[in-house]
Amino acid sequence: MTDHPASASSPVFSSHAMSLRGMRIGLAYDVSTPLDASSGYPFPDDATAEWETEETILRVASGWASLGCEVVLLPIDSSFWANWQKHFSRLDLVHSLVEGWGSVSREGWIPAVCELSGVPCVGSPPLAQGMAMRKSLLKILCAEAGVPTADFFLARTPADCDAIPERLTGKPHFLKPDCEGSGMGVDAATSAPTGADDAREQARSLLRLYPDGVIVESLLPGEELTTALVGSPLRQLPVARIEVEGGVYGLTNKSKAYMGEKVTFPALAPGEAERLERFGLRLARLAGFEDFVRLDWKRDEHGVVTFLEANPLAGLSYYYSVLPKMAEQAGMAYEELLSTLAHSALSRRDDRRYWYGRTRMR
Repeated sequence: MTDHPASASSPVFSSHAMSLRGMRIGLAYDVSTPLDASSGYPFPDDATAEWETEETILRVASGWASLGCEVVLLPIDSSFWANWQKHFSRLDLVHSLVEGWGSVSREGWIPAVCELSGVPCVGSPPLAQGMAMRKSLLKILCAEAGVPTADFFLARTPADCDAIPERLTGKPHFLKPDCEGSGMGVDAATSAPTGADDAREQARSLLRLYPDGVIVESLLPGEELTTALVGSPLRQLPVARIEVEGGVYGLTNKSKAYMGEKVTFPALAPGEAERLERFGLRLARLAGFEDFVRLDWKRDEHGVVTFLEANPLAGLSYYYSVLPKMAEQAGMAYEELLSTLAHSALSRRDDRRYWYGRTRMR
């Protein structure tokens, strides 16, 4: 398997000749109405934890508008299907911020609708979105790609929770939901149990809240890093270090009101950034990531940078997301980042994945 990352001295991104002016961009997003018990369904308190704020949605929309695009708002509510039917055949591109809730496929809902309708969509295809949502699948892919990741066990039933192997419980280990993001289910008080009995109890508790599965993995005690691949072909933005109070990057120190983590750009050992890019490109190729993806890493007890998880629907908030700060560090203004994503997605507009929808749906 051969990868060709950009050299450290070459520019990572080049300017785009094609103007976006006059293009119609559909912006799909979760609306801010709470998901509460009055709906008739017992949604948990953190059901909307990953949804973007109204402020961010407006900032993204204004970013597209500043590039000369006509923005068509597509909120996910009772108006969505009527709006989609009215506008989709005139859209040049769709940008989805939709996180949804309760489904491993939720980040792929809008990309799937776009494929069926023959409309290019910013970001990875539905299958890649679903694979990234199930963290254990990407950890399995790491073995194929030669990417270091922590030893782990997947508990999907209460019986599995009772069968967590001693090779994990006999040393420091960590628990988290297999199919959630934004630190959901991750808390310093519960995610690092002290022994086998505590691990079984915490795994059963997490499984009741997050029934798609719980990962038990070796604890990685070192610093946390994040990388991002952007564009077509994918190229790496500057590597960032994430520092949080308590050392556990969970929901308690993530916020949609402010940036709760400290983001810095460390000087890495010679060749380490290039190594991370090679690893990221290998995973991207196997999983099918496109346009942008953020990958999280942590050093093990020997200082080896080890893969945690990937987020192909990484936050693009101008106010509290890490990826735009990484782009800024690379010299990319916010609108230039959006332009890079658009041109990357538009480069696939004649891809065969859209042929069927254009034949049947228009």
